[in-house]
Amino acid sequence: MKNTSAADVQIFKLPELESLMEKMADCVKKYIYLIIGDSLKKTEAGKVIDDAVASSGKMIRAKLLLLCGILGPLWEKNKEKLCALAAILELTHLASLIHDDIVDEAPYRRGKPSVQSKYGKNAAVYAGDFIIAKIYHYQTENGFNTSAVELSKAIEQMCIGEIGQDTFRYNEKITEKEYLRNIKGKTCALFKTACRMGASEAGCSDELINKLEILGENIGFMLQLRDDLLDFTAEGKTLGKNTHRDFFSGIYTMPLIKALENKNAENCLLPIILENSNRKLSKKEIAEIEEKVVYFGGVEKTRLKIKALAKKNKDILNLIGNQNDAVKLIKKIVECLEV
Repeated sequence: MKNTSAADVQIFKLPELESLMEKMADCVKKYIYLIIGDSLKKTEAGKVIDDAVASSGKMIRAKLLLLCGILGPLWEKNKEKLCALAAILELTHLASLIHDDIVDEAPYRRGKPSVQSKYGKNAAVYAGDFIIAKIYHYQTENGFNTSAVELSKAIEQMCIGEIGQDTFRYNEKITEKEYLRNIKGKTCALFKTACRMGASEAGCSDELINKLEILGENIGFMLQLRDDLLDFTAEGKTLGKNTHRDFFSGIYTMPLIKALENKNAENCLLPIILENSNRKLSKKEIAEIEEKVVYFGGVEKTRLKIKALAKKNKDILNLIGNQNDAVKLIKKIVECLEV
């Protein structure tokens, strides 16, 4: 890889860069539709794909890829390819969400009926598989060999993380280390790959690529831990989050794990937790879990972990150089995830 000096890095004013990200989002969507094509247009699986693409969120992974690309000397030359890579990454994420909804039997996604509840499991399975097939068809047809290898590694790690999570369902003895290992795969791998792909394709130095990989992985941890917190805070209910879905599914997250480190919390919570796999818990029992997780420090300790990750990321960004507005925009993403 070519080394990147400060002079190599293209400088944008922050408002210009935010505007550029909006324009680039349109470019990413263009490639999303190009990659997917219209061969399933009149089928139920095609409707699943249309729904998933239309309801895609802020495309944070795609934007991170592009922002890391802006830090490289080949940004202008490879801008179109970076948009295509961002689309590939976003489609990978969408396919994983479709499959997650099937496994979790989730009725809602982002406050709307999930595609599997709306169109049925068969159509959802076919749609998710079709998206992955189209991604690899596009990459091999267009010579995206390096990105295909990187993405394959990420998907492998995502699967390992999901399998690890499933292994620990309804296991109240899951440790912090085991939980973090699972989310490192299922959530963080794609963020890490987003940063690596963007920086690498734009010709960043190996040193900068490594820094951005760590940053991306940390952002993945922050996003997951913040999502975990919403189950136990008023903010989750305010945002309309379907709270405690993970808990009811036997996935015990960081706030509960940290609370259970206190022996007094074990005495209060374990009798209820052990009933979770046998029956639907009452509202009173759920309220007690919420109260005790807060009381025994599970929420606050999770917040502190997020803040520690935010500090690590800000330190990395300071080393890269605060004078660059792409860095400032990445820092804004980090600050949005900080609680």
